[in-house]
Amino acid sequence: MPAVDKPLPGKNAGLLFANSKITKPDELSTEAYTRWYEQVHIPDIFKTSGISEASRWTALDPKQERPFLALYPIQDLDFLQSDEFKSIPVHDDNLPGSGAIFDLADFDTRYYKMVQLYEREKTNHEQPSFVIVFASTPADDREYDAWYREEHLQECEQITGWRKTARYELTFGRQNRKSQAENGLGQPPKFLTLHYFDGEALPTEELAKAGESERTKRNLGSLTSQEMAVFRKLSQYRK
Repeated sequence: MPAVDKPLPGKNAGLLFANSKITKPDELSTEAYTRWYEQVHIPDIFKTSGISEASRWTALDPKQERPFLALYPIQDLDFLQSDEFKSIPVHDDNLPGSGAIFDLADFDTRYYKMVQLYEREKTNHEQPSFVIVFASTPADDREYDAWYREEHLQECEQITGWRKTARYELTFGRQNRKSQAENGLGQPPKFLTLHYFDGEALPTEELAKAGESERTKRNLGSLTSQEMAVFRKLSQYRK
Protein backbone atom coordinates (compact mmCIF):
# COMPACT_ATOMS: atom_id res chain seq x y z
CA MET A 1 0.00 0.00 0.00
CA PRO A 2 1.65 3.28 -1.09
CA ALA A 3 2.09 6.21 1.28
CA VAL A 4 0.87 9.72 0.55
CA ASP A 5 0.73 13.18 2.09
CA LYS A 6 -2.54 13.27 4.01
CA PRO A 7 -4.50 16.49 4.51
CA LEU A 8 -3.70 18.09 7.86
CA PRO A 9 -6.49 17.75 10.47
CA GLY A 10 -6.91 21.53 10.55
CA LYS A 11 -5.06 24.72 9.66
CA ASN A 12 -3.95 25.13 13.29
CA ALA A 13 -3.61 21.44 14.20
CA GLY A 14 -0.69 20.32 16.28
CA LEU A 15 0.60 18.31 19.18
CA LEU A 16 1.01 18.63 22.93
CA PHE A 17 4.25 16.80 23.77
CA ALA A 18 5.04 15.97 27.41
CA ASN A 19 8.30 14.17 28.22
CA SER A 20 8.72 13.45 31.92
CA LYS A 21 10.70 11.77 34.67
CA ILE A 22 10.09 11.01 38.33
CA THR A 23 12.38 13.18 40.46
CA LYS A 24 11.59 11.62 43.85
CA PRO A 25 11.46 7.84 43.25
CA ASP A 26 11.67 7.24 46.99
CA GLU A 27 8.26 8.92 47.31
CA LEU A 28 6.62 8.21 43.94
CA SER A 29 6.97 4.77 42.36
CA THR A 30 6.59 4.15 38.64
CA GLU A 31 3.38 2.25 39.40
CA ALA A 32 1.92 5.16 41.37
CA TYR A 33 2.96 7.63 38.66
CA THR A 34 1.29 5.48 36.01
CA ARG A 35 -1.84 5.21 38.13
CA TRP A 36 -2.00 9.02 38.53
CA TYR A 37 -1.37 9.60 34.84
CA GLU A 38 -3.87 7.08 33.50
CA GLN A 39 -6.60 7.19 36.15
CA VAL A 40 -6.48 10.86 37.17
CA HIS A 41 -4.55 13.12 34.80
CA ILE A 42 -5.76 11.90 31.41
CA PRO A 43 -9.42 11.79 32.58
CA ASP A 44 -8.98 15.39 33.82
CA ILE A 45 -7.60 16.37 30.41
CA PHE A 46 -10.52 14.67 28.67
CA LYS A 47 -12.95 16.79 30.66
CA THR A 48 -11.83 19.74 28.56
CA SER A 49 -13.16 20.57 25.11
CA GLY A 50 -9.81 20.67 23.30
CA ILE A 51 -8.20 17.23 23.70
CA SER A 52 -9.84 13.91 22.91
CA GLU A 53 -6.91 11.56 22.29
CA ALA A 54 -3.82 10.58 24.25
CA SER A 55 -1.05 8.00 24.17
CA ARG A 56 1.68 7.10 26.65
CA TRP A 57 5.09 5.69 25.82
CA THR A 58 8.21 4.47 27.63
CA ALA A 59 11.80 4.84 26.45
CA LEU A 60 13.64 1.76 25.19
CA ASP A 61 16.91 3.07 26.58
CA PRO A 62 16.92 2.57 30.39
CA LYS A 63 19.36 5.50 30.66
CA GLN A 64 17.01 7.95 28.93
CA GLU A 65 16.86 11.11 31.05
CA ARG A 66 13.08 11.44 30.73
CA PRO A 67 11.73 7.92 30.16
CA PHE A 68 8.02 8.75 29.92
CA LEU A 69 6.33 10.40 26.94
CA ALA A 70 2.73 11.51 26.48
CA LEU A 71 1.42 12.68 23.12
CA TYR A 72 -1.85 14.59 22.68
CA PRO A 73 -3.02 15.50 19.15
CA ILE A 74 -4.60 18.96 19.11
CA GLN A 75 -7.14 20.16 16.56
CA ASP A 76 -6.56 23.83 17.39
CA LEU A 77 -3.36 24.96 19.08
CA ASP A 78 -5.10 28.08 20.40
CA PHE A 79 -6.70 25.79 22.99
CA LEU A 80 -3.33 25.52 24.74
CA GLN A 81 -3.51 29.24 25.55
CA SER A 82 -7.02 29.02 27.00
CA ASP A 83 -8.04 29.29 30.65
CA GLU A 84 -9.72 25.91 30.26
CA PHE A 85 -6.43 24.22 29.42
CA LYS A 86 -4.50 26.10 32.10
CA SER A 87 -7.03 25.00 34.73
CA ILE A 88 -6.30 21.28 34.31
CA PRO A 89 -5.42 20.08 37.85
CA VAL A 90 -1.81 19.29 38.71
CA HIS A 91 -2.59 18.36 42.31
CA ASP A 92 -4.04 15.12 43.63
CA ASP A 93 -4.66 14.29 47.28
CA ASN A 94 -3.61 10.69 46.64
CA LEU A 95 -0.11 11.76 45.64
CA PRO A 96 2.49 11.83 48.44
CA GLY A 97 3.72 14.97 50.17
CA SER A 98 2.08 18.17 48.97
CA GLY A 99 0.08 16.27 46.35
CA ALA A 100 1.53 18.54 43.63
CA ILE A 101 2.86 16.48 40.73
CA PHE A 102 5.58 19.06 39.98
CA ASP A 103 7.11 18.33 43.40
CA LEU A 104 7.53 14.70 42.39
CA ALA A 105 8.18 14.74 38.63
CA ASP A 106 9.75 16.96 35.99
CA PHE A 107 7.94 17.71 32.73
CA ASP A 108 9.47 18.97 29.48
CA THR A 109 6.33 20.15 27.70
CA ARG A 110 6.29 21.46 24.13
CA TYR A 111 3.62 22.77 21.77
CA TYR A 112 4.02 21.92 18.10
CA LYS A 113 2.20 22.98 14.93
CA MET A 114 1.75 20.17 12.40
CA VAL A 115 3.69 20.56 9.16
CA GLN A 116 3.20 17.23 7.37
CA LEU A 117 1.46 13.88 7.79
CA TYR A 118 2.78 11.11 5.56
CA GLU A 119 1.20 7.66 5.85
CA ARG A 120 -0.28 4.71 3.99
CA GLU A 121 -3.46 5.51 2.08
CA LYS A 122 -5.25 2.94 4.22
CA THR A 123 -3.89 2.52 7.73
CA ASN A 124 -4.69 0.99 11.10
CA HIS A 125 -5.84 3.68 13.54
CA GLU A 126 -4.71 1.85 16.65
CA GLN A 127 -1.53 3.29 18.15
CA PRO A 128 1.64 1.79 16.58
CA SER A 129 4.11 -0.21 18.65
CA PHE A 130 7.04 2.23 18.56
CA VAL A 131 7.78 5.87 17.88
CA ILE A 132 11.16 7.31 16.96
CA VAL A 133 11.30 10.89 18.23
CA PHE A 134 13.70 13.16 16.36
CA ALA A 135 13.90 16.86 17.26
CA SER A 136 16.24 19.02 15.18
CA THR A 137 17.26 22.49 14.11
CA PRO A 138 18.57 22.55 10.53
CA ALA A 139 20.93 25.07 9.00
CA ASP A 140 18.60 25.49 6.00
CA ASP A 141 14.87 25.08 6.73
CA ARG A 142 13.86 25.01 3.06
CA GLU A 143 16.33 22.33 2.02
CA TYR A 144 15.54 20.29 5.13
CA ASP A 145 11.83 20.28 4.30
CA ALA A 146 12.52 19.44 0.66
CA TRP A 147 14.80 16.56 1.66
CA TYR A 148 12.03 15.03 3.75
CA ARG A 149 9.39 15.45 1.04
CA GLU A 150 11.51 14.49 -1.97
CA GLU A 151 13.70 11.70 -0.60
CA HIS A 152 13.75 10.73 3.04
CA LEU A 153 10.09 9.83 3.57
CA GLN A 154 10.10 7.64 0.48
CA GLU A 155 13.04 5.79 2.05
CA CYS A 156 11.24 5.48 5.37
CA GLU A 157 8.11 3.94 3.88
CA GLN A 158 10.21 1.04 2.53
CA ILE A 159 11.37 0.07 6.03
CA THR A 160 9.70 -2.98 7.59
CA GLY A 161 6.95 -2.01 10.01
CA TRP A 162 6.82 1.68 9.08
CA ARG A 163 3.30 3.05 9.63
CA LYS A 164 3.51 6.83 9.25
CA THR A 165 5.59 9.94 9.84
CA ALA A 166 4.28 13.18 11.33
CA ARG A 167 6.30 16.39 11.23
CA TYR A 168 5.89 19.50 13.39
CA GLU A 169 7.33 22.94 14.10
CA LEU A 170 7.87 24.16 17.67
CA THR A 171 5.69 27.03 18.89
CA PHE A 172 6.45 26.97 22.63
CA GLY A 173 8.43 25.05 25.25
CA ARG A 174 8.15 24.99 29.02
CA GLN A 175 9.32 22.99 32.01
CA ASN A 176 7.01 22.46 34.99
CA ARG A 177 4.79 25.33 33.82
CA LYS A 178 7.67 27.77 33.41
CA SER A 179 8.99 28.82 30.01
CA GLN A 180 12.42 27.67 28.89
CA ALA A 181 13.73 31.21 29.45
CA GLU A 182 12.31 31.31 33.00
CA ASN A 183 14.11 28.05 33.71
CA GLY A 184 17.37 29.41 32.27
CA LEU A 185 17.26 26.84 29.47
CA GLY A 186 17.90 27.20 25.77
CA GLN A 187 15.16 26.85 23.17
CA PRO A 188 14.35 23.23 22.20
CA PRO A 189 15.10 22.18 18.61
CA LYS A 190 12.88 23.88 16.03
CA PHE A 191 11.34 20.83 14.36
CA LEU A 192 9.98 17.49 15.56
CA THR A 193 9.61 14.32 13.50
CA LEU A 194 7.72 11.28 14.79
CA HIS A 195 8.29 8.04 12.88
CA TYR A 196 5.76 5.36 13.90
CA PHE A 197 6.41 1.63 13.51
CA ASP A 198 4.48 -1.59 14.05
CA GLY A 199 5.99 -4.93 15.06
CA GLU A 200 7.68 -6.76 17.88
CA ALA A 201 10.97 -4.90 17.42
CA LEU A 202 12.43 -2.10 15.32
CA PRO A 203 14.36 -3.11 12.17
CA THR A 204 17.64 -1.51 13.26
CA GLU A 205 19.67 -2.55 10.19
CA GLU A 206 17.11 -1.12 7.77
CA LEU A 207 16.89 2.09 9.80
CA ALA A 208 20.65 2.52 9.61
CA LYS A 209 20.61 2.14 5.82
CA ALA A 210 18.02 4.92 5.54
CA GLY A 211 20.75 7.38 6.52
CA GLU A 212 23.28 6.42 3.85
CA SER A 213 22.44 8.78 0.97
CA GLU A 214 24.63 11.81 0.37
CA ARG A 215 21.70 14.19 0.72
CA THR A 216 20.76 12.61 4.06
CA LYS A 217 24.31 12.86 5.34
CA ARG A 218 24.50 16.49 4.22
CA ASN A 219 21.24 17.48 5.95
CA LEU A 220 21.93 15.60 9.16
CA GLY A 221 25.50 16.81 9.25
CA SER A 222 24.39 20.45 9.07
CA LEU A 223 22.01 20.30 12.05
CA THR A 224 22.76 22.89 14.71
CA SER A 225 20.90 20.92 17.42
CA GLN A 226 19.27 17.52 17.65
CA GLU A 227 17.65 15.08 20.07
CA MET A 228 16.62 11.49 19.39
CA ALA A 229 14.91 8.82 21.46
CA VAL A 230 12.91 5.66 20.81
CA PHE A 231 9.77 4.84 22.77
CA ARG A 232 7.54 1.77 23.08
CA LYS A 233 3.78 2.08 23.43
CA LEU A 234 2.31 1.81 26.91
CA SER A 235 -1.32 2.83 26.43
CA GLN A 236 -3.75 4.69 24.20
CA TYR A 237 -6.91 6.61 25.07
CA ARG A 238 -9.76 8.27 23.19
CA LYS A 239 -12.57 10.31 24.69
